[in-house]
Amino acid sequence: MVRHPLLVLLALFALASCQNDQLSAPETLVVSVLPDQSREELTSRFAPLMSYLEATTGQSLTLVLADDYATLLQSFIDGEVHLAFFGGATFVQAEAAVNADPLVMRDTDIAFRSCYVTRDDDPRSSLEDYRGGSFSFGSSLSTSGHLMPRYFMQRFGVIPEQLFSSIEHSRTHFETAQKVVSGSVEIGVMNCSILEEALSAGTLSDDQIRILAKTPAYVNYTWAIQDHINEDLKTALVDAFLALDIARAEHEAILMPLRAHVFLPAGHADFEDIRRAVLALSED
Repeated sequence: MVRHPLLVLLALFALASCQNDQLSAPETLVVSVLPDQSREELTSRFAPLMSYLEATTGQSLTLVLADDYATLLQSFIDGEVHLAFFGGATFVQAEAAVNADPLVMRDTDIAFRSCYVTRDDDPRSSLEDYRGGSFSFGSSLSTSGHLMPRYFMQRFGVIPEQLFSSIEHSRTHFETAQKVVSGSVEIGVMNCSILEEALSAGTLSDDQIRILAKTPAYVNYTWAIQDHINEDLKTALVDAFLALDIARAEHEAILMPLRAHVFLPAGHADFEDIRRAVLALSED
């Protein structure tokens, strides 16, 4: 049986007792985001949102960036981070460990997909054609780069360790794309939204990389907060997110870097598919 780091961590965190002191409204709300891109890209993407939330809620915020997915998750569990932008997999682990409370999600998170990518000059047309080849997932804790692609592959009878001769894990989705383009791996799987953004920005081109296939849709990212944060502050944050309107120029400058048109309320029930995927993989 293959032991997945994601599942090992989930089991450990589910057993952990909540050691966080009850919070009201902290003087400064510590915010962190999933490190699925470079620090420079993340700072640029989220700075307008941070300024908007501070101005709208009157709450002081500070953005801290984690080195990897596991560090972000542990920082939230330890109470060092109050508000986090999690992927689905990291959220359900934070939920299991300390009852993280989901606040909102982007409209694009309702039907998220992962993309299997290969070099544009590679003529193969299906996953089976890559039998015996080299493959890269994203981070082992990534929803779109690992958990859901693995879950769907196994649902369709494909065991990655049996199909491919070697499997790697990247730190970011763009790193997976770079591995494919450079030829260090023959095929990889990554966040479709980040791929589309890279193609649009010109950091990747259609003559370098192509989409071989996409996963079925699933719910992904959410903004989640410590359960014991003051309810008035939670409400103020949700109201601020929901008030963002892409038709307003000042809001468009906030939403477009986030790859969102609008924010929607999020609840625990929205992530049942993610929990089901974690459970299914834990049983393999």
